[in-house]
Amino acid sequence: MMLQFTNGFSCAMDQQKEELMINFIQQIPEIGDDGKTENVRIEEVINLVMGKVMAQNLLEALSGILSEDDTEK
Repeated sequence: MMLQFTNGFSCAMDQQKEELMINFIQQIPEIGDDGKTENVRIEEVINLVMGKVMAQNLLEALSGILSEDDTEK
């Protein structure tokens, strides 16, 4: 499996609040000859749709991982 890099995302829920959509993107700065950023190109990495229960499970898993990281410092 090939890993994909993402440095941005957006998310939204449907009107019934039963499904969550997460769009992962990659923001790629375009550097000019002078070394300055001229533009930022945005490419979609992946779009995910999941049910509410799965989204809550993902939230809990990420919260657990990130809180473990905080206690190790």
